[in-house]
Amino acid sequence: MKFAKFALAILVASFVLYKILWPSATIRYRLTLFAEDNGKPTSGSGVIEVNYSRNLLPGQNSKIAIDVRGEAVELDFPNKGMLFALLKAGPADPASSAEWIVLHVFKFPDGSLTNSGGHGFEELNKLKGSADVPLSRLPLLVRFRNLNDPMTVEAVDPFNLEASFGSGTKLTRASVDIVSAGVWPFNMVGLAGEPITNTISGVLRWLPALHGKYLGGGFDSGSAPFGLHGGDFKKPA
Repeated sequence: MKFAKFALAILVASFVLYKILWPSATIRYRLTLFAEDNGKPTSGSGVIEVNYSRNLLPGQNSKIAIDVRGEAVELDFPNKGMLFALLKAGPADPASSAEWIVLHVFKFPDGSLTNSGGHGFEELNKLKGSADVPLSRLPLLVRFRNLNDPMTVEAVDPFNLEASFGSGTKLTRASVDIVSAGVWPFNMVGLAGEPITNTISGVLRWLPALHGKYLGGGFDSGSAPFGLHGGDFKKPA
């Protein structure tokens, strides 16, 4: 019994020390796009997870290590095509990528995750609620002229969907909802939150075969329109 208590105390102390030296936060959120198709409301959403932690690896430029799990949000306009909100930042806002959009729409203080005490991670772990995303701060939006051909990808203007999907289509708003926040592993599926969306490979059937390459099938960004990578559609790629 004494050994068991001693072992438990060592385990707890080790975990506390680990969190002090290597603070982290995990956010799981739902990005939803709301639209109209000839006056009929429609929407598409997906759950994405981002883990932020202090970067302890030597020689790294960034003080923060970031890991994203999830995929592009799909919005279907029947008989007109599908809109995808990628994990990649849009052209108007570099902070609209999957890893930064939550921090910015919730106005989380810039630089707070790099403070010496790790208090920014503690606050991020407590994040709750929902927030609207201005259309100008959405991730990169794309469509495919042919869903079976990745090289037919086209950028979509969030303020002019009719140019891509025809008359009567428009984005009306977008939102981010926190579905889980906390310290891994205590916020995983089964304890809290919603599962990460995992449907895009059934729509873009060529995506798994890329194995993380660029859309042109190579390792050079010049081989793909807009320099798009498989990881812009799904991570892990």
